[in-house]
Amino acid sequence: MRCLGILIVASISLAMATLMPMPKHPPLNGYEMHLKVLLQKILWAANVKRCFGVITDDLHYPIYDRVFFESVGRQVIPFFVMRANASEDLQRPTKQVELYKAIKSSDCELNVITILNGWQVQRFLNYIYDSRALNMQKKFVLLHDSRFFESEMIHLWSVFIGAIFLKRQLDNKYTISTIAFPGILSGVLVTKNIADWELGKGVNGRILFADKTSNLFGTSLPVAISEHVPMVLWANATKSFQGVEVEIMNSLGKALNFKPVYYKPNQTETTNWELDAAAYGAGNPEQNGTHIDSMLVDEVADHSARFAIGDLHQFQVYLKLVELSAPHNFECLTFLTPESSTDNSWQTFILPFSAGMWAGVLLSLFVVGTVFYAISFLNALINGNVSAEFFRCLRRNRTVPMDPQIYRRISFRIAISRYRPSKGDRMPRDLFDGYANCILLTYSMLLYVALPRMPRNWPLRVLTGWYWIYCILLVATYRASFTAILANPAARVTIDTLEDLLRSHIPPSAGANENRQFFLDANDEIARKVGKKMEVIGYSDDLTSRIAKGQCAYYDNEFYLRYLRVTDESGSALHIMKECVLHMPVVLAMEKNSALKPRVDGSIQHLAEGGLISKWLKDATQHLPAEALAQQEALMNIQKFWSSFVALFIGYVIAILTLLAERWHFRHIVMKHPMYDVYNPVLYYNFKRIYPQH
Repeated sequence: MRCLGILIVASISLAMATLMPMPKHPPLNGYEMHLKVLLQKILWAANVKRCFGVITDDLHYPIYDRVFFESVGRQVIPFFVMRANASEDLQRPTKQVELYKAIKSSDCELNVITILNGWQVQRFLNYIYDSRALNMQKKFVLLHDSRFFESEMIHLWSVFIGAIFLKRQLDNKYTISTIAFPGILSGVLVTKNIADWELGKGVNGRILFADKTSNLFGTSLPVAISEHVPMVLWANATKSFQGVEVEIMNSLGKALNFKPVYYKPNQTETTNWELDAAAYGAGNPEQNGTHIDSMLVDEVADHSARFAIGDLHQFQVYLKLVELSAPHNFECLTFLTPESSTDNSWQTFILPFSAGMWAGVLLSLFVVGTVFYAISFLNALINGNVSAEFFRCLRRNRTVPMDPQIYRRISFRIAISRYRPSKGDRMPRDLFDGYANCILLTYSMLLYVALPRMPRNWPLRVLTGWYWIYCILLVATYRASFTAILANPAARVTIDTLEDLLRSHIPPSAGANENRQFFLDANDEIARKVGKKMEVIGYSDDLTSRIAKGQCAYYDNEFYLRYLRVTDESGSALHIMKECVLHMPVVLAMEKNSALKPRVDGSIQHLAEGGLISKWLKDATQHLPAEALAQQEALMNIQKFWSSFVALFIGYVIAILTLLAERWHFRHIVMKHPMYDVYNPVLYYNFKRIYPQH
C-alpha cells in the first residue's frame, strides 16, 4: 500500500509537472536561473531514492517547472510541492498538515525550503521541531537568513544538523554552509562553509551531506543522572557512578567519541510540565492534563543536558518534551509490601493438636476419671465397705441441724478435742475412692507420672493398664506433631497480586506521577482501583519502616525494591509482590529530535545482542538476593520456647488464684465456724471428722 501510494503521488506529480502552463510564467531572471541550476545539482548529488518535498513561496514557485523535476534524478522520483502565501503563519498550519504527514510517512530523504521570508521560515522550523511534522534527521536545503541563527534557535540547530544553507553572493555566486557540529553541542552556534558554487561548477553530495554523528571529536556532553538501582548508583570504592546505564553511556562515548560528564540536577529547581491529556495519551476524559514531575525530563527539556539516565521508563507522555532511545532493558514493576507471619510461638506447645483434639483429650480425662471413680464405688459396694465419702455431693442433707448451745458446752468441746479414731473405725481407702484423686491421678498418668502405688482392686488395675496404653499413643502422637512444627517454618502472610493489595487496604504509592497515571488509564478495573488509591511520594529515610508498618506499599522495579529490602536496617519483614504488574521498557532520554538517536539506538542494539547489557545488569544486582534468607527452622530458640514460659505463667496465675481462694475460704468460712478456736485448731478438724455434714 505504501509503494502504491508513492507511485500514485509520483504519477500525479509528473502529470502536474507536464501540464504546468509554462508560457504563463515570466522568464526567469538571473537569480532564479542560477538558484534553479544549483538546486538541480544538489538534488542530483543527494541521490534521492524515494521522494523529496518542496516548500516554496510565490517568488520561487516558477523555478519548479517540468524541466526541473525531470532533471533532478536518474529515474522517476515522486515529489511533494507546497506553495505558501507570504502572509501565512506556518507555525499554525491548517490545510498543510496532511501534506506534512504524507512527506513524513513516505520517508522522503530531502526537503527543499525556498522561502525568502526568514521570519516565516523560522516559525515553520519551530513548528516542525515542536510537532515532529517532518523528520528532522533528513536532509534540508534552505536559503540563508541571519534570523535563523538567533540565540533562541540554538537548541533547534543542535538537532537540525542535516541542513545546508544557500547564501547568495555577488555575481549570483553561492556559498553553501552548514551547522558546525559537534561544536554547537558546546553552546556555540557557528556555521561552517563547505562549498562555493558558481554557474558551471558541480557539487559533491558527500561533502554537502556528510555524516556528522559518527565522530563527535571528544566533545564533552552533560549527562543528567538520578541514582536508582540498578541503572545508576554511587560506588564509594571508586568515587564514581556505576550501573547499567552508566556502562551504556560510557560505551556510547567510546563508539561516538564523546566524553559524558555526569551531574546530578538540583532538585529544588525542577519544573512541572502540564500536557494536553487528549493529545498525549491520558485516557481519562475527566482530567484536563497530564502532569510530569520527572527531574531528568526537566533537565533535557530545558536543554541543560544532552542525555538523561536514571531508570526512565518509556512513557509516551515524555515524547512531547524529549526523545527516547530504543529500550535497553525490560523491568518487572511490582510492589514492595509488608510481610506478616503466623509465628505464634507462644502457642507452640498447643499447636500439635487442634482445638477439637484438645477438647477430646480434656473430655477423655474427665470421662476416664469418672469411670475410675465409678468402678471404685461398685467394688466397695460389692465388698460391703462403702464409705460415706462416695457421691457425698449428690446426697441430700438429711441431718438435723445441731443446737448452737451444744457448741458452747465445755464438756462437748473437751470430748471433741480428745477424740482419736480407733483402728476399727478407719476404713481402708483405695487410690480412686475420691473423685479429686481420680482426676489428679488420671492427669498424672497422661503426663507419664507413675502412680504412688498400684490399686488394690483388680478391675482398677486392668483399667489402669489400658489407660497407660492410651496415654502412650497420645503422647507419641503429640511428640511427632510437635517435632514437625519445629522443623517447618511458620507460614507467611504475603501480598502477591493486585487483588490481595486491594483487600489488604494498604495504600499503594509510587515515586512518579506517571506511574499513577498508568494505572488510571489502564483497561483493567482492578488496576484503575489501585490507581485511584495510589499516592505519589518521594523517597525518604523512613520509607521501609512505613512499608513495614503497613502505611504504604511502594511501586518500583524489582531490583530497586530488593535494594530497599537489603538496606533496611530495622530488620522488618518486607515482601516483593510475585506478580509483575507489567514489564516496562527502560530507555535513555535525549533532546527532542536529537540527531544522535539513530546512532544511540544502533549502539544499544549491538550491546544487547552482544550480551553486555545482561552482564552489566547481573553485576549490578548480584548483591541483591531475590528472596530473604531462610532461617534455621529446626533449631529450638527462645522464641519458639516462649510457649513453655506462657504455660508456666498460666500455672503461676492459677496457683496464686487458688491460694487466694483458700485464704478467702479460711477467713470467711473456717474462722467463722462456732467450733473454730484459734488457740486449739484441732477442735475444728476433729469436729469435721465426726460430723462432716455440719
